[in-house]
Amino acid sequence: MRVSVVQFKPTLGNVELNIEKTVAFVKAALKEGANLCLFPELSLTGYYLQDLTFEVAFTIDDKRLLPLLELSKEIGIIVGLIEEDENHVFYNSAFYLKDGEIKHIHRKVYLPTYGMFDEGRFVGYGKRVDSFETGFGKGSILICEDLWHFSNLYLAFLQGTKFIFAQSSSPGRGYREENMFGNAEVWKNMGEFYSRMMGSYFFYSNRVGVEDGFVFSGKSFVADPYGNIIAEASSFEEEILTVEINYSLIKSARTNLPLLRDERPEIVLENLRRILNEG
Repeated sequence: MRVSVVQFKPTLGNVELNIEKTVAFVKAALKEGANLCLFPELSLTGYYLQDLTFEVAFTIDDKRLLPLLELSKEIGIIVGLIEEDENHVFYNSAFYLKDGEIKHIHRKVYLPTYGMFDEGRFVGYGKRVDSFETGFGKGSILICEDLWHFSNLYLAFLQGTKFIFAQSSSPGRGYREENMFGNAEVWKNMGEFYSRMMGSYFFYSNRVGVEDGFVFSGKSFVADPYGNIIAEASSFEEEILTVEINYSLIKSARTNLPLLRDERPEIVLENLRRILNEG
């Protein structure tokens, strides 16, 4: 299996242009032999949407997705967008497209509503962390703030996830002389830690570009099941990182550190009930 992580710069509110660019990047990933292509959070819409949220939203039968659904007959594609459900509730969602269909949807569980972030005013909270079949092993998608809550990673871990697909639109904070933002280093630390503890590959796709004066921090990367960064993008440019999955690393990591084998979720459940009952 080969995975392409796309570091992408969407144009705010211009869905047609973003789809056109996405198609071009997917075709480039196909030329690199990729089986799956990961894009950042809200890659089809842009991030700082505010009132545009309701104008750019996609439904599951949205004809604008047809070019990507057609390409998904050749390659799995994970894109970020605003989803409108049948009850006209809006979500910050990721769609996994494969075989001409939407195979899996993840709705962002944790919505940051602090500092520059105002997501809770415009979209609803997701309620599930699931795994899905990639054809090469189970994967789970988590979106930006989701990854700052390790309970989400734990839920994915319990489902035997071998691939964490992390989408982000992370604004840069604390620029350093090493041509990277301080928060980008924190994301790397998270990827190194989560991949090591889960014995999984960690694919992090962050966006670049500027919206409403905010500069996004880039530095997309891939971490292997031993927590090693095996590919990393720059801070400012659109790029594709394509890596080959080494399944023997997943097996050896989980054999050497058998945390999944020894996990006791019933203890977690009992203690959660106790803590919640005690208020």
